[in-house]
Amino acid sequence: MPTAIPDNHLQQAMEALRQGRAADAVRACNKALKRSPGLSDALHLKGLALQALGESGQAVAAIEEAIRRQPGQGAFHGNLGRIRAAGRQYEAAVRALAEAVRLDPRAARDREDLGTALCCIERFEEGAQAYRRALELDPGNAALMLKLARTLVGLGWYPEALDLATRAATRDPRAQGRAEAVAGHVYLDRREWQPAADAFGRALAAEPSRLEAALGRARALLQLADGDAARTEAERAMALAPDDLDAVLMLARVEKEFGDTATAAALFERAAARDPRDLRARFERANLLPVAYETEAEMAAWRRDWQRRMSELATKLDLGAQERLNAALRALKTAGNFRLPYQGQNDRELAGIYGGVVHRIAVARYPEYAEPPRRPRRDRPRIGFVSEFLRRHSIWKTHSAWITALGGEFEKYVYYTGIEFDPDFTGAVREAADVFVHETAMTNLVPMVAGHDLDVLIYLDHGMSMELQPMAGLWLAPVQANGLGHPETSGLPTMTHALSSELMEPADGENHYSERLVRLPHTASCYHLDRIRQDLARVSAPEREAGRINFLCSQNLQKYLPRHDHVFADIAADLPTARFNFIARAGEGRAVFERRLARAFQARGLKAETFCRLHPRLDVEGYLRLNLACDVFLDGISWSGNNTTHEAIACGLPVVTWPGALMRARHSAALLQRLELTETVADSAEGYVALAVQLGRDAGQRAYLKAEMAARIGRLFDDPAPIRGLEKFLRQVTG
Repeated sequence: MPTAIPDNHLQQAMEALRQGRAADAVRACNKALKRSPGLSDALHLKGLALQALGESGQAVAAIEEAIRRQPGQGAFHGNLGRIRAAGRQYEAAVRALAEAVRLDPRAARDREDLGTALCCIERFEEGAQAYRRALELDPGNAALMLKLARTLVGLGWYPEALDLATRAATRDPRAQGRAEAVAGHVYLDRREWQPAADAFGRALAAEPSRLEAALGRARALLQLADGDAARTEAERAMALAPDDLDAVLMLARVEKEFGDTATAAALFERAAARDPRDLRARFERANLLPVAYETEAEMAAWRRDWQRRMSELATKLDLGAQERLNAALRALKTAGNFRLPYQGQNDRELAGIYGGVVHRIAVARYPEYAEPPRRPRRDRPRIGFVSEFLRRHSIWKTHSAWITALGGEFEKYVYYTGIEFDPDFTGAVREAADVFVHETAMTNLVPMVAGHDLDVLIYLDHGMSMELQPMAGLWLAPVQANGLGHPETSGLPTMTHALSSELMEPADGENHYSERLVRLPHTASCYHLDRIRQDLARVSAPEREAGRINFLCSQNLQKYLPRHDHVFADIAADLPTARFNFIARAGEGRAVFERRLARAFQARGLKAETFCRLHPRLDVEGYLRLNLACDVFLDGISWSGNNTTHEAIACGLPVVTWPGALMRARHSAALLQRLELTETVADSAEGYVALAVQLGRDAGQRAYLKAEMAARIGRLFDDPAPIRGLEKFLRQVTG
């Protein structure tokens, strides 16, 4: 705005606006316009006053008229951009602020606000560039340093972000809390949860009212499974800003994991009402499912609720505005339908609803990848593998050989999106790859993968990584396969094939997938025995409990459904020396599961605490020691063990299993079939109980099975047949 305006009414208007008397400013501007209709300074100043009164539409109209009459005034464009940004019209704000910068390249504030508007529409690299230029013009601005630092965190440029935060705190000690918060965000991105909690704690010590620090610390503590401390910080955030969307969402997430699902549902609904334009709350509420259900009826009710909410969301999904699209992308990265398959049913229809939502959001953000690309035929087809878990993890154990043992006739492009780089596990995959990319940000990964012109792209663990959900909804290769690390159909129109196991799939397996089912030979895994034996060599001998038959029941609590609780009580009724060893950390539905066990045992006149022990989460050596301390492995019924069963067999534990109708309920039966030791495969709940009781009573039978498993173990582990089957599939689809 010009510093000197000759009209006395404008002088009065400026003074009134400075004093917060916006209505008086409007009246003074109107008097000036009555004297000089079309006076651009008066129109501009009137627009600012109208904005102060909350009349954004009229404010925009006034300043746009001022620009029409005097287009070369950078200040007009800058203020128009700020008004647009205040109304969340970020695309329009960018256009206005960019013009302001063009007209006045030395306007540091306009450059700064342009950077902010660009970041609001997730054009982070351009936003960072705008902040850098603003900082060149105003090098001592600590607040601007911190804005740039936050943007660099989002881009994954962590060292520079930390350096800027430190410089800002040195320049202005009052910025210490904000600088620590930037460090906290760096650690959150790196999934270094304890350093993140500590950094946000220091931020709160410097500024106890800093909302983002309370939210960041709550998030870190949630990941550290410290439910009580996470709730304390989430409640602190709510006290600081009761109506803040992120504060309500954080408390809802804490309740989801460590509290009451009904309370979480109410909080998600409150958040959705707070800002209907932000899809996160509605998306998380739609995908909200308990870890454990009290009854089968409750599970059925939650399933109906999931289907209703997700169907409504799909029907009413509005991605027309950039702001809504950005909110939808954030939603995909905060929640998913991960818990749906734990209900033990065919999810093809429901997954199709969900996959349709993911696909629509993804292609709205990346329309250039809305159709399958064409590739020329190559002598060495390019095969891409993407996973967040190519480290010491169950996915590495079941799927890494798909990369490391795949023949040299294929070029292998590996995209690892996890934070931790394990030299032994991740390193083995990197060594086998022709091209290895370690990238955590999907915004960087999508164009990179597209630029590699892959013939086939395999998602090893679709559904387990929220960050990768939008990417899977795009066409980055003409053939895209679901590797079933999370054994559930994707429901995505962009997934062409599902790579499964011939021994695990039922005869009607095709009916369970939206993708084309491919049955790889045997168990589909080339599981490395030497890795388990290396770990076992480090395990000290366990203390065995005299007079007890210890059953290992090590599945995630989500896999135990109410309908099968009675089998444990039935076993205990016939085998009073039984001890059932479950694994569960605090939260995760533990209290619900304990109540269910209590009811099941009480129905048989028994006390659950006499027979059941719930262990905390264990490290690798602790878990294998528990295997060695047990006598029999009791497989999950609705969701069978795969990694856990491989490890139980390596530890010499007989396996009792009852295969179900879905592939994920048939893992252990397939493993026993490979060993040709199927005498412990039941065909009913009664048969499952009878086999468990028989093995508990018959030490000789347990010894026989242990010896036979040891003699036949080479049939199961390090099996090259699945890799040859994968190669055959790749040859077929690449011509």
